[in-house]
Amino acid sequence: MNGIRTIWNEGRAAILGWVHIPSLLAVETLARCGYDGLVIDLQHGEADLASAMPLLPAILAAGIEPLVRMQANDAGDIGRMLDFGAYGVIAPLINNAEDAARFAGALHYPPQGVRSFGPRRPPMRHGSDYFAQASQTIVSLAMVETREALDNLDAIIGTAGLDGIFIGPADLSVALGKPPRADTEDADVLSAIRHIIARCKAGGRKVGIFCNDGSYGRRMIAEGCDLVSLAPDLTMMATAARASVQAARA
Repeated sequence: MNGIRTIWNEGRAAILGWVHIPSLLAVETLARCGYDGLVIDLQHGEADLASAMPLLPAILAAGIEPLVRMQANDAGDIGRMLDFGAYGVIAPLINNAEDAARFAGALHYPPQGVRSFGPRRPPMRHGSDYFAQASQTIVSLAMVETREALDNLDAIIGTAGLDGIFIGPADLSVALGKPPRADTEDADVLSAIRHIIARCKAGGRKVGIFCNDGSYGRRMIAEGCDLVSLAPDLTMMATAARASVQAARA
């Protein structure tokens, strides 16, 4: 069983860390900081497919779930990450039912999907019958972050084979004519976020969101989110460094 699914089954929200720096030591350290999982960011972080692979078992060894945010909705790359031990996949820029169906197909073996069979690390965790249980070992979230995605929200939510939606607040803000930012207080963006949460709940799907501050993450959980990610490693490092320098100069 995927640990995030266990959390959801217990009626709780999952809290994830976000990795921009593909350092094994840094990831091993973060993985022991209390998160329920870590997301390796292949879209806007430094990691590529090759550098992400050794990070996945390091996260799992800490007892939490390794996830990836893909650089694109590419079935070959998604399958490769699954074969090497990603147990959660977030796909960016899912704008319509066709995008969502393509994403879902990449996650599941036939007849449910089109994933090619060749797992390398998952049988080490789940045993020789991994094929039969593969779909239940993966958490899958489609990113809604554009005006087109908002217009097609119900169709995306209704796509079979996906767990739910992950809100990208920066690009969503831009799509609504606002400056890109997480932890938004903009009334229009907050209204869109609440609309997405409500439609996910109505459709029986999970919903997650990218946050920076832990208190904002707690607020989003109270709003109904089932999963929140918190400040990326690079952001936390820069914030702590600036605070330390300012304290010394004071």
